[in-house]
Amino acid sequence: MKKICFVALHAYPLLVKKNMGYGGGPEVLQVLLATELMKHDFEVTFVVYGEGSPLIEKIEGINVVKVPNGKRSKVLKSFLIWKAMRRTNADIYYHHSGAPGIVSLFCWINKKKFICHIASDACVTRSVKSYRPYELDIKLADIILVQSEFQKMMLMKNFNRNGILVRNFFPISGQETLRKSDPPIVLWVGAMAYVKQPWLFLKLARKIPESRLQMIGGVGDEKLYKFIQEKSKETHNIDFLGYIPFYEIDQYFKQASILVNTSKFEGYPNAFIQAWMYSVPTVSLNTDPDEAIYRCKLGFHSKTFEQLVQDVSSLIKNEQLRKEMGKNARRYVEKEHNILNVISTYIQIFNAV
Repeated sequence: MKKICFVALHAYPLLVKKNMGYGGGPEVLQVLLATELMKHDFEVTFVVYGEGSPLIEKIEGINVVKVPNGKRSKVLKSFLIWKAMRRTNADIYYHHSGAPGIVSLFCWINKKKFICHIASDACVTRSVKSYRPYELDIKLADIILVQSEFQKMMLMKNFNRNGILVRNFFPISGQETLRKSDPPIVLWVGAMAYVKQPWLFLKLARKIPESRLQMIGGVGDEKLYKFIQEKSKETHNIDFLGYIPFYEIDQYFKQASILVNTSKFEGYPNAFIQAWMYSVPTVSLNTDPDEAIYRCKLGFHSKTFEQLVQDVSSLIKNEQLRKEMGKNARRYVEKEHNILNVISTYIQIFNAV
């Protein structure tokens, strides 16, 4: 039985199913992956931030080692993460986001196998300086997983490393008859971080005053979160809902008619997959992984804010177009992102490393 350690520092709320105000896409994917791997005789451990005793827990078959996360220096935090990783004594260490360089260096020093899963395009494009620490993970990884053909191409171009393309996945529920809200709801989901540009969604709300908008997002940057929260109160047609945990968010996708993404860049947003699962077309400002939205008519890749306003407006007005694109989205997600179709690839990778 192979032992796999997921170093997913912000995954504790997802594991214990409690709303602690944080936990994003990479953490969701790792918990879903771990749950599936246990069905195939893998022993799974998570290293997470968490306070209080016990420091080691077992949650629904998953071993959990907690790292105290107070006001400590980066050096001390790194030492505590290494200490927790050593306790797991895993065969393979898997890292998807956060704490760049820490997991890879531990594995290199201790001669452990390391799988690096690229989370954002910025990790491989070298276009954003704040993502440069992830280069150590790329250089030291035994295997690198990517989310798109674009990431695979940039990984080879900039680092001369091969990546294995594995699609993001979800347990795809049976298709159900959805009752969409009337008037249509325009939904935004993401962390309140500058790269997500949430203020553009407020600007969109002012451009389409007769429409109903909902905004979901936890604290990425505390000042930005408070700013968006306060500004949303001045915009009559937008509901700012704050952080909604993964296990409660489906109801919002079910009711929504359009998903909007305003990020400067992404990897492969989980919100896209969740929206498509519930027949919700996507209008994206910049992000269209491998041009899936454009090629498969899953919504619109707007490229400019002015065009995004036009695209959202046209979908609001055209119910038939919303339904057609929604059907395309559902078909696409069933084919490309069903966990039952993807898990075999992960098993092959973990068995081979």
